[in-house]
Amino acid sequence: MGLPEKKLILLVDDAPENLDVLSGILRENYKIKVALNGERALKIARSKQRPDLILLDVMMPDMDGFEVCRTLKADDNTKEIPIIFVTAKTGTGDEKEGFAIGAADYIAKPINPEIVKVRVQTQLDLADAQQEAKRLLDENLEMLDQTLVGSMYVISSLLSWANPSAYFRASRLRAFMEGMVDELEIVEDKWQLNLAATLSQIGLVALSAEEMNRYSTGQGVSIKFLNLFKNQAEIGGRALAQVPRLETVSAIIENQLAPLPKKGDYPDKVTERDTYTIGMQLLRLIIDFDHKLLGDSSSVALNKIEKDAQHDSMLVQALREVVGKMEWISCALSQKKLTPGMLLDEDIELPGDSGVISKDTVLNQADVDKMSAKFKDNYRLYRVKVPFKVDQDGNLPSVKDMQEMVAEPASLTQEETEDEKGQVDVKVVEPIIVELVALLSDDDPDSKNLASRLFSEVSGTDMEDVVKQVQEMVSQYEFEEALELVHKMADSMNINLAS
Repeated sequence: MGLPEKKLILLVDDAPENLDVLSGILRENYKIKVALNGERALKIARSKQRPDLILLDVMMPDMDGFEVCRTLKADDNTKEIPIIFVTAKTGTGDEKEGFAIGAADYIAKPINPEIVKVRVQTQLDLADAQQEAKRLLDENLEMLDQTLVGSMYVISSLLSWANPSAYFRASRLRAFMEGMVDELEIVEDKWQLNLAATLSQIGLVALSAEEMNRYSTGQGVSIKFLNLFKNQAEIGGRALAQVPRLETVSAIIENQLAPLPKKGDYPDKVTERDTYTIGMQLLRLIIDFDHKLLGDSSSVALNKIEKDAQHDSMLVQALREVVGKMEWISCALSQKKLTPGMLLDEDIELPGDSGVISKDTVLNQADVDKMSAKFKDNYRLYRVKVPFKVDQDGNLPSVKDMQEMVAEPASLTQEETEDEKGQVDVKVVEPIIVELVALLSDDDPDSKNLASRLFSEVSGTDMEDVVKQVQEMVSQYEFEEALELVHKMADSMNINLAS
């Protein structure tokens, strides 16, 4: 079985240098096409090979990014393509306008390569999950529920790369919610309640990971962060509203900070309350509790909540019972975050004949070293449980202490360096590159950009590598004659290129 086909990403920006930067970040893992204006972007988006995702600059002449987005979302053939705005305009008003017309996310300039990779993959995974959900809806609704929940949990784990503090907060809320659902013996739609807690912080992917960590450990944060933090519920809820069968989940998330219903507006018996009402009540309670853990012990936090009398006393008592039983909290962590004492929450099959580390194994240093030696992919996530036990006074660890359990280890003092790669004599293919450039139009911005890239960026370790680089660059632009010439060049050197 061959490798899965790479996703196609369309980059749209009127500045060639910005396209070069984004292309350099993404082209290793995705197919790339580029456009220097909105009209060209619409043409590519409507072509036979539609992009799987569009990274779109907001500020462009003639047709800005907002107009391009509105046009795409109004077309049935392109409305499902996720759009991420890449812009220096990060005001709340600009973001609201973008989300209102259908944008999936924002990436602020100057861009951070790792954030770009995570957010691109997150949106591609969300799109895949939505497509898979729609397909399963017609086949088997019961199977859909199970698959949808699994897909959403996978997507939530991606938050651990973009914003580890936000992800760990979501993990805590999920642990509280699962405990509350069991304590209250809620059976119907329990998956929706647990999923609402799991995805409740997904809107934080748009916020600064550094400031989120400061917030999670009780340090000072900027006013801008707090304003954006208040909007994360609306951002997350509206994004999830696009996923079939998550209407109630998205409503719970979007209204997690809205005024609570007053006593008498809902049945006294918990199991008789509708999913939205009990979900909103539980999520708001555990969010308030988690927030108080920033500065208070869990027993003091519970006493304050009880004294405020804002929450249903029956739910507060259930939370008190849940806290007393807490032992572990489940997380998806990268390899470098694993430490002895964590409980493995999945079977890990080591490569080759190295055996299996079984689920429920309490990791020791030898296990961690073995996994580090056998797995070279630092982007793999491991499902583990970390200690979440109450102390002798019945208190949970503080948020700051919990945060340190899953914090990134200190950076190495000396970065590893790769061996320098030998460079091939590009003069061998220069005549054909000159011929390629002759096919391009001087008055077309895309042509000028491609010509400049061919002469300035082509390099490599061998001739096959160089020719494939030329093919990749030309493939990003819709010049059929140029692409045909690249294949003739490859044939003359007995180099096989992908079609």
